Amino acid sequence: MQPIEMAVTAVPTRTGKVAIPAELQLDVEQFHYAPARRAGDFVYLSGIVAANAATKPMDAEGFRRELRRVFALIEQLLSACQARLDDVVELQMFHVFGSHRLALDKAGQLAAIAAVRDEFFAAPYPAAVELAVAELNPDGGLVEIKATAFAPLAPLG
Repeated sequence: MQPIEMAVTAVPTRTGKVAIPAELQLDVEQFHYAPARRAGDFVYLSGIVAANAATKPMDAEGFRRELRRVFALIEQLLSACQARLDDVVELQMFHVFGSHRLALDKAGQLAAIAAVRDEFFAAPYPAAVELAVAELNPDGGLVEIKATAFAPLAPLG
């Protein structure tokens, strides 16, 4: 899988920095949040939503492609904050199960996410929680994924 290059604005803060990818700039201006924020040795990523903007249900392969886009963006945000996927200590996933915008049942949705997650994360895996929610922003949101990474700027030990 080839990484997708993205333009990222880095905003220095007293405790580290905020990283804002160009594709989320309008969201940041509208909703006032940091997509990624380094605070000392920790990197906190806001949730990134896998969505289907079309009203026609997304098939399993389309859903996997959308999940890959989300995990690739997570990887790039981590990189912009001097962290890597193997620094992720926790993933939180918020699912809209039974959405008319996805042609998968709950088991199929969870299996697709597990398969794509395994393309990005190797053992030992991050801690994870998967929660059901009624809906997500934007309209057509299927799953929102957020991450926390521990990536010391100075070597441990």
